[in-house]
Amino acid sequence: MSSTCDTATRLQEWPDPMNVAARRFQTKDDCPLCHSNDLGDHLMLDGIRVAHCNACDFMFSRETMQAVAIDQFYIDGYHDQRHMDGQRVNATININVLRRFCPQLSGRSLLDVGSGYGFLLDKARDCASIAGVELSRAQYDYSTKTLGLKTYRSLEDLAAEDRFDIITLFEVIEHIPEPREFVLRICEHLKPGGSLIIGTDNFASNVVKVLGGQFPKWIPHEHVSFFTGTTLTGMLERLGPLKLAGVRSFTPWELQARRLMFSATAGRKGGKTYSYETERNVDEAAGYRFFPLRIAINRIWFALASGSNLNGEMMYIHTIKR
Repeated sequence: MSSTCDTATRLQEWPDPMNVAARRFQTKDDCPLCHSNDLGDHLMLDGIRVAHCNACDFMFSRETMQAVAIDQFYIDGYHDQRHMDGQRVNATININVLRRFCPQLSGRSLLDVGSGYGFLLDKARDCASIAGVELSRAQYDYSTKTLGLKTYRSLEDLAAEDRFDIITLFEVIEHIPEPREFVLRICEHLKPGGSLIIGTDNFASNVVKVLGGQFPKWIPHEHVSFFTGTTLTGMLERLGPLKLAGVRSFTPWELQARRLMFSATAGRKGGKTYSYETERNVDEAAGYRFFPLRIAINRIWFALASGSNLNGEMMYIHTIKR
């Protein structure tokens, strides 16, 4: 296994925008959730170690950018057509999740953290008020100028007294190196009795077990916190302000297809071995595979395939502030 020095050298060779991040490269020596230093190596992905905490079972990228580099990476990035199309598809599912956990939106205020281009907020205009938080300059500009949405550039731009009835975090927490502290900061802007809804990948799901290191959501330069249902609910329940109110999960049909192909071909097809260069090229591509099909059927698939459990690959957890 490569040493930390070798890993740092490898990251230094990565092209923009990661070359900036590499100069601010750091190694984590303890678990972000429980602070134990009893760590094992779960995977090595193109020079980045995914660690497993033997004390609490949390998994995380040991090699990460420092905070200033993370901010710059997201401010300058996420401006391609692929991300826009992907967010359009995800919004059709996320609005269904939101309405299942919070059937009555009328009269309630909603803050979407990591709101992207604003497609979820655009579908939730029946709320009394809607607002987003988005680092990406391109996505912020689209949400404010094209959709006319109130959007903040960071949590720090919120006034200390700003409080919301509902706060959503869809596919955000996996990007956060210190997720426990991040959720506590968000709770400061949640009203007592308000709902916090978190959606992220479930790294204990069957599709992850089958694909192993070839699961396509292992993207350790961006996804740095890898939760299971147990580690995420455990973290949330240990936070004083929150109590668990409901769960839901499903496995997207695209990942079901990968799992079946991987099993049928003894691992020759269906998996995806991570490399930074491949991810960079995909992000720069103009298209989003199967976009018309996904926009047409993904919300229907969610309605048919989701259940009130944490067995699926995408999991959603609803908590209420005490």
